[in-house]
Amino acid sequence: MLSPHKLRNGLTTILFCTLFALSATSLKVQGAGAAKPGANGGAEATGAKANSGGQPEKDAPKIELVAPAYDFGTVTEGTPVQHVFTIRNAGKADLVIKAVHTSCGCTAAKPTKTKLAPGESSDLAVTFDTHYEKGHRSRMITVYTNDPLTPAATLTMAGDIKVLLEALPSEVNFGTVRRATEQTRQVKLVYTGEGPLKLEGISNANPNIKARAIPAKDAGAAQEIEVSLLKTMPAGPFYDAVQVVTSQKKMAVPVFGRVAGDLGTEPAQVSFGIVPHGRGAQRILRFTNSGNRPVKVLSISSSSPSVAAKAEETKPGREYKIIVELSRGAPQGQVRGKLLINTDDPEEKSLSVFFYGIVGALSS
Repeated sequence: MLSPHKLRNGLTTILFCTLFALSATSLKVQGAGAAKPGANGGAEATGAKANSGGQPEKDAPKIELVAPAYDFGTVTEGTPVQHVFTIRNAGKADLVIKAVHTSCGCTAAKPTKTKLAPGESSDLAVTFDTHYEKGHRSRMITVYTNDPLTPAATLTMAGDIKVLLEALPSEVNFGTVRRATEQTRQVKLVYTGEGPLKLEGISNANPNIKARAIPAKDAGAAQEIEVSLLKTMPAGPFYDAVQVVTSQKKMAVPVFGRVAGDLGTEPAQVSFGIVPHGRGAQRILRFTNSGNRPVKVLSISSSSPSVAAKAEETKPGREYKIIVELSRGAPQGQVRGKLLINTDDPEEKSLSVFFYGIVGALSS
């Protein structure tokens, strides 16, 4: 089952991939001048200084990418796209392939040769994993060599990925819901493949969320799923995933939101921002009770040894001032966790408050 934690990590991975692709492009721009077609349809670079005289070295290696851009047309999501690129040494000295880096979703085999004499070529096999992709997609493969004019040369794979089955919406966000309130959402399964689609199973882990198949109301939907948030869901944030099994594929639909009870904090979470190492930080929360009975804060625990909190009552039974401290001795790096505010309320015995921050400078 695809857990909500993995789903959130997936988003982080997507962000890292985007930054990597941008940095690879930057390396290419810094390492090469204006590009012009090579004699064999490959890509060459010119206009960069290779020695103190401002002219390219005469006896230097020169990378030539034969057909550097590969258009794979249209494929079905999940189909691996494979292609072999050719790298040629068009210079007058040995060309050394130092490294090959790919953007996320691509794997590159080792070049058939890493040291090319003048005129020699090397093949580079690349595979693009199209799982969880849709629409027009492109991937970059950066080849690092000892070419003084083009130390970083870029290959690309691009095309369209067709999804046979997808959930619309792809996730269910209930937002903020009052406690003891039941709400429902509908998810359409859109199928563009050939032959019948059979729904073989629907399941989820949270007992306070119910998912079931219902007749499709939309002509464009092969099947619909009704996701219900039950009245029994306790106060606080919740996460779940509806696992859908069909005759074509398995898929997960994330479900999340927050149930608001009588107890709450302002702000709802703590951000320390970027804190210099050894300085520490303090944040203030306002804990409030909007219910009919008075509530007492019994204790506050933290999931991180670097963060502690204490409560000061400002309005008896109604309001507390929560002082959150980031220790001066907190190690460098990310600080992430949650506070658990324990109360004597019989229905809301605890309230979770998440915190995050960075100790020390951002790594470059």
